Parts: sequence; C-alpha cells; structure tokens
Amino acid sequence: MNEQPVLRHLLQVETEATALVEDAEAESDRRLAEGEQQNRKRYDERYGREAASIDAEYTKKRAALEAAYQQELDEYRESLNALVVYKERFSALVATLLPRDNP
Repeated sequence: MNEQPVLRHLLQVETEATALVEDAEAESDRRLAEGEQQNRKRYDERYGREAASIDAEYTKKRAALEAAYQQELDEYRESLNALVVYKERFSALVATLLPRDNP
C-alpha cells in the first residue's frame, strides 16, 4: 500500500489546522484590542464627565464661600464704622496710663 497520499493528506490537514489556529488567534487579538479601545473610550468619556461635574461643583461652592466671606467682611467693616470713637477721652486715658517722662 502506498502511504504517501495518506501522509500528504495528513500534512495538508495539519497545515489547514495551523492556518485556522493562526486566524483564530489573530481574530482574538483583534477583538481584544477593539474591546480595550472601546473600554478606554468609555472610561475617558465618563472620567471627563465626572471631572467636569466635580470641577463645576467646586467652582460653585467656592464662589458661594467667597460671597459669604465678602458679605461678612463688609458687615464687620460697617460695624466698625458705626462705633463711636471718643478720641479726646482715649488720648486722656493713654496719657494717664503711659505718662511721658522726658528725662
């Protein structure tokens, strides 16, 4: 019996199987890369939205705090301006507490 045709057929089957495995590996690599790319894109989009939201919230809270601080400062200045200052009485008190000695 001539075994060469059988061996050739087996080699051909093995070659086709190798090609199929290589194609499957290439397809798998392509799909993985595509999936990673899509996941990265979704991550970047979501990260961008979250970062923008946090930044907007920070800006809003900071503006509110600055306005409250400015209002409190203005109210304090007004209260200081409303105080009556007795310059003569203060000067007299200082003169009694800290007498000037001219040696």
